[in-house]
Amino acid sequence: MSLSKELAEKSVQAGVSAIEVYNKPDFSYREEAFSLLMVNAWELLLKAKWLLDHEEKMESLFETETLSGQPVAKKNRSGNPITFGLTYLAAKLLEDPNSGLEKPCHSNLIALVEIRDNSAHFLNKDLYFGRRILEIGTASLRNYLQLVTEWFQLDLSRYNFFLMPISFYHGFETAAPSALTHYPEQVRRLIQYLDSLEAGAQAEENPRQHVALHLETRIVRTKDTAALAFRWTDDPAAPVVNIREEDVLKNYPMTYATLRQTMHRRYSNFVGNKSFHRLRREIEKEAKYAIVRQLNPSNPKTARQRFYNANILQEFDKYYARRKKQ
Repeated sequence: MSLSKELAEKSVQAGVSAIEVYNKPDFSYREEAFSLLMVNAWELLLKAKWLLDHEEKMESLFETETLSGQPVAKKNRSGNPITFGLTYLAAKLLEDPNSGLEKPCHSNLIALVEIRDNSAHFLNKDLYFGRRILEIGTASLRNYLQLVTEWFQLDLSRYNFFLMPISFYHGFETAAPSALTHYPEQVRRLIQYLDSLEAGAQAEENPRQHVALHLETRIVRTKDTAALAFRWTDDPAAPVVNIREEDVLKNYPMTYATLRQTMHRRYSNFVGNKSFHRLRREIEKEAKYAIVRQLNPSNPKTARQRFYNANILQEFDKYYARRKKQ
């Protein structure tokens, strides 16, 4: 197994740990622990992507300094090379139009790092503060899932990759202070900075990635005909969870246009010609790679559209050359 793939899988374990800690029923260090572990998951993932793009050369991750006119790797206190951190790698990947990492995702990462760096000041957390961290954390997980699947085609279906919403508490969605004056100065500055990051991303049109996701919890009747029966386990006695059509499409997030854009970024020799369409039509016969859905499920005469699972890229990898960094 390549070093980049090993780092990517280690990154997933850090992400799963972040979710497990956050979803504990009674845990007062919830936001702090989540931000620490999720930042670690992202840093490992970005390092894995960097190695993938630089032909698995470990030296490409080393910070350098000039000694006697020659560039050499910087060393830490134990004498080991210092590697680039998350913020540096995120900025470099953002500069690369073929990386797949977009501005909202970069802003989300900066927000997550800021939450981690300021975790010592979380002295009087309340519902509003918890809501803000949950919104950023949920967006971070969604961005993470998209990129780890696109970059490494890892199957994360065996994990429940979500944060448990705390919106079961009354007033969660509307929890907002009339003023921030009751917060410590450090927390006040943090919230204002998070607000500025979120506001800066609102100019993006139809973003694939997000700075924060606002959550809304609704209780609906299970007799809804639009709901699909779904079980998380093989246990027939397990409670049934109902999911809607839009939940199915979460596993097939790419339209045809998105698929082509991703392939242009991913492959150096990709051309949308007859050979591609012939290959695409053959691969999309398998339901695990593509599904067709009506644009208006309640109208049987409505137009139909095909949606793709990100794992289809693993099939295209067999026919096209992945881009490599110089």
